[in-house]
Amino acid sequence: MTVPSATPQPGALVTHAWQQSTWLWDIHFGVALLAAELFVTFSHGPNPWVTFADGWLLLSIPLYVAVGRPALHHDAENSRRAFAFCTGMAVLYTPAAIVAQEASVAMVALAPLSYLLLSRFRAMTFLLVYNFTPLIGWTVMWWDEPGHILRTALIAVVVAGSSMTIGGWVESIAVQSSERATLIRQLEENREELARLSVAHGALLERERLAREIHDTLAQGFTSLVMLSQALESELGDTSEQARRYIDLMQRTARENLAESRSLVSSLTPAQLDDSSLDEAVRRLGDRLAEELGIVVDVRVSGTPRPLPPAVEVVALRASQEALSNIRKHAHASHAEISLAYTPGGLELTVRDNGLGFSPIASGSGYGLPGMRARVLEIGGTTKLSSAPGEGTCLSVRLTVRARPQDAVARAEQLQETKR
Repeated sequence: MTVPSATPQPGALVTHAWQQSTWLWDIHFGVALLAAELFVTFSHGPNPWVTFADGWLLLSIPLYVAVGRPALHHDAENSRRAFAFCTGMAVLYTPAAIVAQEASVAMVALAPLSYLLLSRFRAMTFLLVYNFTPLIGWTVMWWDEPGHILRTALIAVVVAGSSMTIGGWVESIAVQSSERATLIRQLEENREELARLSVAHGALLERERLAREIHDTLAQGFTSLVMLSQALESELGDTSEQARRYIDLMQRTARENLAESRSLVSSLTPAQLDDSSLDEAVRRLGDRLAEELGIVVDVRVSGTPRPLPPAVEVVALRASQEALSNIRKHAHASHAEISLAYTPGGLELTVRDNGLGFSPIASGSGYGLPGMRARVLEIGGTTKLSSAPGEGTCLSVRLTVRARPQDAVARAEQLQETKR
């Protein structure tokens, strides 16, 4: 039968080695049939029974070409084509074997082909037909020679038993080959998926890094430039129209570039934060976890929700995702709680569950929690993990929001408007 390929091309199929070389089966079948013809002819000499047996055996050639050989190119197990070929061979072989026992040499080809084309049960059924149907005919023809009938019956039993044993062993090898091919294909698919996720994760980390860099350098630099130009304008007082025009041009250029840098930061933030606030994105994460696991997930928001620097929102979102991922994979909890507390100095995220818990000291493997700690530490935050076996888990992340230059710009603009 054909099995999925272990190569990475989707949908590709590969055949077993014994199916890739159909011409070898052609030679095997032809040699076995020729040997049977020669044994029948030279064992008895010319007579009508020999002619009858040879004729029936020769009819198996077109049957093999028209039905048997095409069945080798398809997933032939239990198929109608394979069953029709084996049935036709039984009809042709049995009369020939009854009138000339030497025709049983053809079993050398019939036995392996039966196991190759059919399931084990059907193959064994046909082997019993091939071996014992001629025995019934011999019993009718030689009923007065019980010794000859007994010897023939013993030979039939030995041949049938050995054929079934060897055929079953060969089929087990074929099944093992199919299982290994499937396993290899799954491993290739998993490797591709892992590589894809690795690339996507790397790209995401780079996007977030660029967003932080742009926010912390270019955006704040342009903000400072706007502040300085406004301060310069207020200090100069009445100056020439040309100087004031240059100052206005400097402010306009700085504002335009500040808007561009903010746009870049926005485009590089996670998709969950594109069209929603942080608390809305966290609520969606909690709802998804509740739907997937069938547990109660409470999301609580305290303080006054407000936009935070992109780096802070991204880290808070990633920390929430990591905590919920651990609940999904390890906690076996029935209840979880996500708390977002907006404080004057920043944001506090707390994720609790009533699951199995674990020992933070003994748990040294994995990359999720260490990576999250590193991300939080990178923007000046702190992480606290509390857990014990059987007591659930509590993860707390505290993120500090530094005073932003753009807030100072807004205050400076208000002051300037007041002076005017």
